Amino acid sequence: MKKKNILKFPTQNDSFPFFKEILENGYHVFSMENAKVPDYYPSKFPDYPGVDVQHLHIGDVITIRVFFRIGSSQHVRADGGYLDLEVEHIEGETVFGVILTRLPKELPLQAGDSLEIYPDEILYKSQMTEH
Repeated sequence: MKKKNILKFPTQNDSFPFFKEILENGYHVFSMENAKVPDYYPSKFPDYPGVDVQHLHIGDVITIRVFFRIGSSQHVRADGGYLDLEVEHIEGETVFGVILTRLPKELPLQAGDSLEIYPDEILYKSQMTEH
């Protein structure tokens, strides 16, 4: 992961909606639309350029931001960073990408896993890969 942000879980885990998703799934994909909703996330994030799905092609590399559950019981926190994915399929407004970023083994996502991503979750388009 390129950059980390460690967020301590609040005493009330339902204080921010994204913490609930992290507790249930072990991770949460950052959404630029949700970032516009007051108190959805515990802190403000930069404005990302985003990507028009119509300009994406199979083989493009896109960047998303993901938060993972780290620790247990009273020491639970969210650790976030950027992941690069290679676009493997596009179906309407949904993009399917394979994770390129190497991650620690204890995390629920790993390099090679495929994710279903929506336009408001794509922060950047990086480059074309060679096939």
